[in-house]
Amino acid sequence: MRIFRQFQLMIARISSTRAGAWFARACVQPLDRLVLRVSGGRFGVVSLVYPTLVLITTGARSGKQRRAPLLFLPDGSRVVIVASNFGRAQLPGWYYNLRANPEAKVNIYGHTYTCRAREATGIEYIELWERAARYYPGFAAYARRAKRTVPIIVLDINTPT
Repeated sequence: MRIFRQFQLMIARISSTRAGAWFARACVQPLDRLVLRVSGGRFGVVSLVYPTLVLITTGARSGKQRRAPLLFLPDGSRVVIVASNFGRAQLPGWYYNLRANPEAKVNIYGHTYTCRAREATGIEYIELWERAARYYPGFAAYARRAKRTVPIIVLDINTPT
């Protein structure tokens, strides 16, 4: 287990650099989307290293269904996602989609659930940020590079669909 954690941290260090973030966004994420789609969300490229879900939102402007593979932190009957966008200045599109329509779905390892999104604030935000940054140190590097507060979204999971 210790070796796997060291491997996770090595991947986080590499992907938190500008070049690593570009590679993850431009190469790994499209491949991950394909593998997740083909496997029905059961597994992906990134899920070999970190827990991954597919967030299914309704487009804020288009009204179309949008899918985004994301790292997540399990937390009982809820999951936590981080709107880091690989350290880019703008927030990810899925963040705006959830603000416009907090009712969404998540596919976690092939099981789809309905959920309701809310943004963490106050003490909850601080606790979740510390936990997220410990788990995936790339989040802290992304926040420094983006020079913005990185929103943390809590997804309260409902029933399987």
